[in-house]
Amino acid sequence: MSSSGSPTWLVALMVVLAIAVAATFGLFLDRHAQAAAYQTQFGALKIELEQMRLRHAALKGMVPVLDEGIRVRREQALALEENEKTWVADLDRLVQDNKGRLGELGDANRKEVKTYADLMREAPERRAEVGREEERAYAQDHDFDENRRKLREEVSEVARQLETNKKKGRSEIVHLDARVAELENRVKFLTNQLDAESREMRPDGKLVAADSASAGFVVIDRGTKHSLRRGTRFTVFTQRAGKNVIKGMVEVVRMDERLATCRVLDEKDRNDPLIDGDLIHNPVWDSDRVRSFAIRGDFRRFSRGELARFIEAAGGRIDAEPKVGTDFLVAGAAAETWTEAAVKLGVSILSEDQLLDYIRPQE
Repeated sequence: MSSSGSPTWLVALMVVLAIAVAATFGLFLDRHAQAAAYQTQFGALKIELEQMRLRHAALKGMVPVLDEGIRVRREQALALEENEKTWVADLDRLVQDNKGRLGELGDANRKEVKTYADLMREAPERRAEVGREEERAYAQDHDFDENRRKLREEVSEVARQLETNKKKGRSEIVHLDARVAELENRVKFLTNQLDAESREMRPDGKLVAADSASAGFVVIDRGTKHSLRRGTRFTVFTQRAGKNVIKGMVEVVRMDERLATCRVLDEKDRNDPLIDGDLIHNPVWDSDRVRSFAIRGDFRRFSRGELARFIEAAGGRIDAEPKVGTDFLVAGAAAETWTEAAVKLGVSILSEDQLLDYIRPQE
């Protein structure tokens, strides 16, 4: 062995180690292959086990069907045996006809005895049922009698209440008649009062320019400052020998602050034309306050809307219903409730004709 080379024992050792490593690696590969084979076999066995379980479940499900088939076959066998016995019995009955007939008569007698015994056992229960039905029918009759009695009492009570209501109604009718008479007296009083007021024609202004009256227009000394409204109508009159002489009617068509132009609606006498200084009057319009009217009920000559337009044309105001501050209630038919309310509020009441006379005074 030279000093520059490796020792022999070291080389031999390395060879042995190499062989051992190779053998170990080979053994490892062999064991790994066996493990893979075992794993594959385990998976196959697992699948087969699952299939066996499914098959076992299917077979287990078939067991009741097979048992039922066996039971049916046994019943059929028993039926065949019974049929065979029946055939044998039939043969014996044919052979021993007289004995069979006696047996049938005995069976019939025993059956009748059994039926009679059953009927005797059921008889007490049937009698109990009949008794219960009789009690139920008696209770129903009693209930019917009680209901009839209650109904008779209710009818009597209703009759008493009806008679009481009739008496109360007659009393109310007497009271209402007295109230109607009172209201009629009130209406007559107010009518007389209004007639007296309507005869007094108070001047509300005068004509200041009547030169164009022939052309249909005049000028009055009232305007927006005096709360005048377009469409307000005035009666034109003059005073002669202490009497009011009506000459015509005019309607406001244009207004300034202190003057207003009016259209001539009516001229009573062409020989007595409208002139400067003639007086004007409106029973509703007031420079300080506009009179208010409420209209209720049904009317003979005009509708509510037409009456409202007449009032507004005269310078009045329409209230939806009588209230504190309303001056007049124009009452037609079927307005009794409103007339009562108006009396309580102190509102004067006018009929249709009285309203027309009030806002359209005639000569």
